[in-house]
Order: sequence, then C-alpha cells, then structure tokens
Amino acid sequence: MTTRECFIGIDFGKTHVRFAVAEEQPDLKSFTKRRYQRDTPDGMLRQIFEGIDAALSETGYAREELKGIGMAVPAVVDRGTGVIAWGPDWDFLPGTSLTKPIAERYGVPVVADVDTVMATWGEHWAGLGQDCDRFVLLAWGTGLGTGVVLDGQVQEFPDNLFPEFGHSRVSDDDWSCNCGATGCVDAMVGGPGIARYGRLAVERGEPTLLHALCGNDPECLAAHMVFDAADRGDAVATAILERVAVLLGRLCSNAVLTFQPQKIVIAGGLAKRSPRLLETINRTMREGCWLLFKGLSDCEVICSHLGDRAGVLGAIRKARQVAIPGLTHGSGEAAMHARH
Repeated sequence: MTTRECFIGIDFGKTHVRFAVAEEQPDLKSFTKRRYQRDTPDGMLRQIFEGIDAALSETGYAREELKGIGMAVPAVVDRGTGVIAWGPDWDFLPGTSLTKPIAERYGVPVVADVDTVMATWGEHWAGLGQDCDRFVLLAWGTGLGTGVVLDGQVQEFPDNLFPEFGHSRVSDDDWSCNCGATGCVDAMVGGPGIARYGRLAVERGEPTLLHALCGNDPECLAAHMVFDAADRGDAVATAILERVAVLLGRLCSNAVLTFQPQKIVIAGGLAKRSPRLLETINRTMREGCWLLFKGLSDCEVICSHLGDRAGVLGAIRKARQVAIPGLTHGSGEAAMHARH
C-alpha cells in the first residue's frame, strides 16, 4: 500500500481562519474558511486543533500521514519559537507560542511566520510569481501588507522582521494607522480606509448611492459598499477608488525604484475587486518612475489568481521546507519545533 504524506496550511486573517491540505504539489486537497473567536491562548489552540482535525477527517488522511504544519499569522512572530511578539489585530496573544503546543499534539514540525511573508511564499510557489526571480507582493485587504522576492528568494529579515513598505507615506493625509504612525498608505487604502472615505462622503451629504447602501448610517458603511456603488456607476464611489488607485500607484512606483521587480502582484481579500483599478495603478506607477517612462525597466501590476489561498499555500510550502531535508530553502531561517 502506498504511503501518503500531507501537509496542512493555516492562515489567520482578522476575523476568519483558513485551513488547507496538500501533498508535495500546490494542489489543495481541501480548503475551508471559518470564523474564529479572539480568545485566550487555550481557546485559540482549541479552535486550531478543531480545524486541523476537521481537515484531516475531510480528506481522509490519518494523523500519522501528516508531516508538517505551517501557520500564517497577522503579527510579528519569533520564527524560532513561534512566540507572538506584536500585532494590532493579535494584541491578545503577546508572549504566547501557538506552534509549540501544536507540535506536541501532532508530533510534526510546525512553522509560523507573518501572513505577508507566507502569502509571498504561496505566490512564488503556486501563483504568478512562479516564472520570475524578482517580484513584489501587495497583500491588500484590511490593511496593505507587502512581500518581496529577489533573485528567487523570499525576503525574510533578521530579528523576525520582513518588508513593510506598505506603511510608506505617499500623501499629506495624517490619518492614524494601527502601526502607531500617521499617514501610512496602509491606513488609507485598506478596507477600513476605503470605508472611511465613504463615511466622510455620506457625512458631508454628497449625492451618492452610499446613503442607501449604509441605510443613512455612516457607521454602518463598509468598504465593499464603495466598490458596489462604483460598479453601479456612482461618481462619488468611483472618485474614492480612483484616489485609492493613485495612492497604490505611487507606492508601486517606489517599489520599482527600490527593487526593479518584473511584476507587482496584488493578492489578499481585495484582490478580486482590484481589476477595475489596475489601469490607474499602472498609469500612476509609470508616470512616477523614471526607470519605467525612460524604458530602462519594465513592470506591470497584476492581480493574483490565487484568491485568498496564497497564505495557506505559502504556509504549506514552508512546512515542506522544514520537514523535507534538502528541499531548496529561501532566505531567512526556517522556524520549526522538532518532532517528538
């Protein structure tokens, strides 16, 4: 009887967690998404164990066929111990290692890293980054995370850090950001920022469909309503998204000047809504980057085909890197807890 081996990827967002199972290729045998509750460490572990057990049961793999687990988290995490250091959405777990109890329960290597790094691994392994050695990832959703691949290597920095140019300042707006600074592009183009633009328009009484979509209650306005209104031809919502696209284009221009990537790939929760913005993003990027308008370099901003699966794919890729001796490593130290 042929022995099967599988790996599990876990990707935590702000409100949902995704579980996926794969073998040695990025062909997911299962993919599930469920809401999770911000809880104590024990409560979080219980939810993780339930998700892992359900993924194994759904796919028919026995526990002994599980060879590694990767986890993407919205926080700075110690790659050696799995201890959560800091994250605005995970401020209830500082000093907690989620990987150690998982490794002890399942007896396999467990690796954890920030969600943007994991998504970059996923795009490089299974997405539009497969065929290029230099690309930039924009993880666009609640915020704007970033990742970089140079010379075929996912960039992971010392002291458990990672590329964070999504917190660059590209305008004079002084909006407060979750990171503690003001004016970050993250604060202005993420989902909450888009919703804020919409709320301001409603509060000012501008003629827009957003009044009806939010029930004339600005506090109920969400980012998807701005996209929905723009899709219906609403001028105010269209102008908001044009502003967002210009800010993203400026950021992409800076990325080209710094890294000279072959591609800039937009992934994350808002990637599926980004095609309508690509023309403005690319035009703004080219107009603001002399390497492009002088023809010395070439780059295009495109949308990922992976949807919200980049994170789990990257987590699986890193879990395989740890579990399989001799598998090509990316830059940075692979974090794991050894088998027991």
